[in-house]
Amino acid sequence: MDGTPKKASAAEAAKNPKASQQVMTAYRLEDGHVIYLAADGSWSEWIEQARIATTKEEADALTAAAKDATDANQIFETYLIDVTTDGRTWPVTMREVMRAQGPTIHPQFGKQAERGERVTAVANAAGGKRTERGERRENREG
Repeated sequence: MDGTPKKASAAEAAKNPKASQQVMTAYRLEDGHVIYLAADGSWSEWIEQARIATTKEEADALTAAAKDATDANQIFETYLIDVTTDGRTWPVTMREVMRAQGPTIHPQFGKQAERGERVTAVANAAGGKRTERGERRENREG
C-alpha cells in the first residue's frame, strides 16, 4: 500500500523485453473500483486510457505518481502490470484481464456491458459493420 509495485519491478521490466510495456493499476479508495493511471495524470477505469511506460524512467514516474495518490488517500494496492498494444492496450495475464473487464457475472451487466457499448460506439463512428451481438461480421464468416 505504499505505492511500490507488487509485481515485476521497473528494473526487472527493463531487462525483460516481453515486459517492456507497463501501466500502473490500483483500486480507488472511494468505491474499490479497479483504475489505471491515465496519460493526463488522472485515474481512469478504462485500461485503454492508461499511460504506458516503456522505459525504467517512465515506470519510475508511474510509481512516483501512484505513491503520491496513495499518500493522498485516493487509491490503494498500486502496482505495475505488463500490457500489450497489439491494436489496443490490454493486460498480458488472465488475472489482469479479469480485473480490466470487471465483474465476471455476465457480459450484459456492469463494466463489461459498458465496455461493449463503448466498443460498438467507436466502431459505428468509424463505419465498422457489426452484428447484433457486437461482433465484426467478417469474423463470423470464417
